[in-house]
Amino acid sequence: MQLADLLPKIVNLAEVERIVGKPLRTMDAIRDSGYHLVKARDRDEYYLAKETDLQPLLVRLGDVAEVRRGFTTGANEFFYLEPVNCRVADVIGGKVGATVLVKNGAGWQGEIEAAWLRPVIKSPRELKTLRVRPEDLRYLVFMPPDALREQLHAPQAWKQRYPLAWAYIQWGEKQGYQHNPTTRSREIWYLLSSKQSQILILRATANRPAFYYSDTLISHDQTFYSIRIVIDTKEATIAGLLNSTFTNYLVREIVSGASAMLGQGAVWSAVYETNEFTIPNPAAFTDEQRERLLKAFEQMAEREVKSIFEE
Repeated sequence: MQLADLLPKIVNLAEVERIVGKPLRTMDAIRDSGYHLVKARDRDEYYLAKETDLQPLLVRLGDVAEVRRGFTTGANEFFYLEPVNCRVADVIGGKVGATVLVKNGAGWQGEIEAAWLRPVIKSPRELKTLRVRPEDLRYLVFMPPDALREQLHAPQAWKQRYPLAWAYIQWGEKQGYQHNPTTRSREIWYLLSSKQSQILILRATANRPAFYYSDTLISHDQTFYSIRIVIDTKEATIAGLLNSTFTNYLVREIVSGASAMLGQGAVWSAVYETNEFTIPNPAAFTDEQRERLLKAFEQMAEREVKSIFEE
């Protein structure tokens, strides 16, 4: 969807009179013809717009974005790996070789091809700022390269190219991970669905509610919901709107009616409730206002996220 689609078509009185085929000399006559008087967003001028084209100043998050749950691995100790002699940021930046020495939560340690490892956000404890910083990330997720997904049914076609990944899969099967409830429901037990986004929200929050922003697409655990923008605007613009006091505190914490209290002030929101969060209509902003919003968000995104009581 283009942002322009959300804006009413602006016309002047002469155009409206030509369209309706009669003179319109009063406000009642203009309204009866299906038009409203509209003030320009950035100028002290007034125009006419068709009533059916007018858009609200507030919209649902679900109107401008798709909200999805992160992946559930079914075997965290197999899928989530920590690099041993480098950082996740080094893997992202391509500063490692063809293989990476990693360890898992079950005590296994060994090398795996870098092509099978992607940065992942597993816990909010990894995120110090609103901007997702590679240097703060702790885990890599075991996941095949996208180009290989269609070939996984025929291991003989690729296991010689990725012998370390294949050996790790064999190790996992010896541990019985393929029989876990979640993994056995998949056609290929070790194939996770790709869940990536630039905007993330914790599905359960306590005293540090925040919408996190990544400059690039990043994978994430089911601890988070991803927010994929479906209108023609910058993700950072929506991230700025979501982190505003209006959306993040007044709407999210009070109006949304989060469905479950988790104790000590924590609340859990379902996907459908997150879709109902109200935000200012992105189309209601001028280019200048959007730039100001982006600059303000850029400043805020670099500092540490504090508790709601400090914010």
